Amino acid sequence: MRKKRLTLASTALLTTSFLVVAQADIDGAYDHAEIPRVAGSSIVHFDRSEYDRVSIPTGPYDGDGIESMESLEGEVLSLSYTFDNPNITPLQVKRNYRQALEERGFEVLYAASNDELSGGTGRLFFNNAGLFERGARSCCHFASGNRDIRYLAVRSADGTVLAGIAAFNARRVDGAAVSMTVVTAEEMETAMDHRPLTADEMASGLMEDGRVAVQDILFEHDSAEILPDSADALATISDLMQERADLHLLVVGHTDNTGSYDYNVQLSMARATSVMDHLTNQHGISGDRLQAAGAGMMAPITTNLTEEGRSRNRRVELVQMAQ
Repeated sequence: MRKKRLTLASTALLTTSFLVVAQADIDGAYDHAEIPRVAGSSIVHFDRSEYDRVSIPTGPYDGDGIESMESLEGEVLSLSYTFDNPNITPLQVKRNYRQALEERGFEVLYAASNDELSGGTGRLFFNNAGLFERGARSCCHFASGNRDIRYLAVRSADGTVLAGIAAFNARRVDGAAVSMTVVTAEEMETAMDHRPLTADEMASGLMEDGRVAVQDILFEHDSAEILPDSADALATISDLMQERADLHLLVVGHTDNTGSYDYNVQLSMARATSVMDHLTNQHGISGDRLQAAGAGMMAPITTNLTEEGRSRNRRVELVQMAQ
């Protein structure tokens, strides 16, 4: 795919970077069509989800959480870039993105830097924004010293593209690094190769295999927050447990293999705990009949090399426990 680049054109900014040929992007990576890269940069991390719901921070981290968020559903691209020229700064990169995107009609929803973002010169924002676990952290950790982070949240004029872009000093990276998450709105494909399980089908799976995979419990992107579309599946589990008062279940969260081992184990455990808490608090199932566990990426049911495979591997399984 042809690469589009922004230009560090201002006399206040460096131009020597364009005399250096950027190193090759990682295989299969490409820029978002509406958000071109800054010249002299290369893609060092790339991940695409065909359809997901992502919340982009539009305010600082206040100690309890991100103050405000803007959400959108659709295709999700997560990208990280580094530069050949070690003298390019996060401020230069932010200004170039802002100027170029405003010229394309994008609205700046939030722009801030360093202590404006959070304590720790922006470190707490970086760690809690929910955007960088699968992007920057796999290639470019936020610097432990000499910290500098510049952040933009932008939305296209027609509202179909939403992005969070961070330019920052990174450990073991000379010069600036960039990490961004871009959501492009689109309708979800409604044709599915499975239908929701009934309580009887769940019971049969538990009897025959000792476990059953529930594909219809859905979560926010990189979060343990259960989406409203999960209500029917959770109600069916509740019906099953009310029909069988002797049933005790291990609720096991599973993820795809995107991100680190520790991150996925923690996320899968948090999601399993959310399901257990929902059944207890919303459906009145006794807590001593449920136990949460997180398997992370350890037990895929299909390949993680395709988005379809990764979506199937992101699931909740019910495992029958002895009384």
